[in-house]
Amino acid sequence: MRYPARVTHSTDRTVAGVAFALHARAALEKHLPEARTAGARWGSGANLAWVRYRRDDGLYAYTALRRHLDWVTGEAGLSRAAREFHELPAHATLPGPDVEAFRLRLGEILHEEDRWWPAGATDADLIARLEWLALQLAVKGGALLRRWPEGAR
Repeated sequence: MRYPARVTHSTDRTVAGVAFALHARAALEKHLPEARTAGARWGSGANLAWVRYRRDDGLYAYTALRRHLDWVTGEAGLSRAAREFHELPAHATLPGPDVEAFRLRLGEILHEEDRWWPAGATDADLIARLEWLALQLAVKGGALLRRWPEGAR
């Protein structure tokens, strides 16, 4: 897997934000096979990279990596219809079966509340942290969101 060129520390937040999105996308592609398919829909924003793909059961799955200052976190979500990531309502726990879409932060998935992790001091630290977050989202998030909450469809 090829990572973006190293970005030196800069006061230009746009350059840093773009570098983050590239690193985050590479980490998600590494750990989510669905992110490497032609049907994957990618999006990004300021210090955010996310991917949406349609699962075999017809639901849409979302995985995102987010940065705030020197902290990073991940999020996973589901929806019944295709949406943009920012349209998914954030929940602290799994919602009931009557919702149309939702997302959870990785800290909630790991039962660590609204946890954020240090981004690290170097690009190598950031890449390692993003890969760890992406792996946790793929494994723990994938297991938790295997079905719609309470088995409803």
